[in-house]
Amino acid sequence: MAEVDVVVTGVELADLIGCKPSYVVELKRKGRLVPAADGKGYLRLASLALYEQTRDPARAGVVARHAAHRGAPLAGSETDGAEVAEIDDADEAEAEGALRLLGSDAKRRAKALADKAELDAQSARIDMAERLGELLPRADVEREVAQAANGLRVALENMADALAPQLAATTDEAQCRRLVLDEVTHALEELSRGFREAAKAAEVRA
Repeated sequence: MAEVDVVVTGVELADLIGCKPSYVVELKRKGRLVPAADGKGYLRLASLALYEQTRDPARAGVVARHAAHRGAPLAGSETDGAEVAEIDDADEAEAEGALRLLGSDAKRRAKALADKAELDAQSARIDMAERLGELLPRADVEREVAQAANGLRVALENMADALAPQLAATTDEAQCRRLVLDEVTHALEELSRGFREAAKAAEVRA
């Protein structure tokens, strides 16, 4: 026993096809659906069958025969003004949505390009500063500072051995102060010399 066809709304048919309701109106305009006898809704089975049959552009003649049989207008002929307005509104909405997506993608690409340009500019500034001797690699700076600090540490450690016999030999407070000051000055000079050598080494590398 053949299955009895039923009438469905445009929204229900859109769910069955997997499209938007506005596309159902377009399909009707192109004669790819079978309207109900009273013009309200669509025959579900007949519409789905015709929709599948007319998927292939090579079978456009099928559309023409079905449209001629029903007396429906073919694609390109005049359509009801309300349907045209609905189609135009749907197309406009879809176009606006596409533009928003494109705009969002364009913004992301523009931000990515701007970030990359900023990183490239920073790298270029760092390279130029290194070539001009205005900036040193971190490892080189740490090594030179460590050497200078080590020189100061050695001078401070030797200070006790150097001062002990001299201070033991005098009871003059002024003399003791001068001896201590001389040793501190010597330690500071060693530290300054270490930094000067580090600066010279940087100039040679630049």
